[in-house]
Amino acid sequence: MSTLRDQLWQTAKTAFDKYGEMTPESVITCRSPECVHRMFPASAGIPERTNKEYSDFVMGLKKVVPNMRLIIQDDFEPVIDESTRQVIAHIKSAGDTTFGPCEAEYFMALKMNEDGKQIVEFVEFIDTAYTLDFITKAGLKV
Repeated sequence: MSTLRDQLWQTAKTAFDKYGEMTPESVITCRSPECVHRMFPASAGIPERTNKEYSDFVMGLKKVVPNMRLIIQDDFEPVIDESTRQVIAHIKSAGDTTFGPCEAEYFMALKMNEDGKQIVEFVEFIDTAYTLDFITKAGLKV
């Protein structure tokens, strides 16, 4: 593996792992100050977010799912593209709520800066039906 390829994967893994700490800082670990967080498909109606907006959203989520974590799935080899500095991975989330387990599935695409150490764009392709139902049950604001 090349150095950039290793760095891209390390940055992505760190971002996924640190999410589980559920602090305002940990959920935006490795992100550039200008990073944009997007959730697709667009039909879900979830707006793009700045780091602060995303961190605030996750702190609301933490009240409902305090032990949320992201788990990299090994059924799909992550795509690491050095030329575009992007990583795509199959991820599942897991956690517990008062109304049962929270388990969602995603493909996450992270675009990094030139040296691969900061995320400049974070994209989640979500399970729309599950996620929107969960947001409603949890009383969260989209």
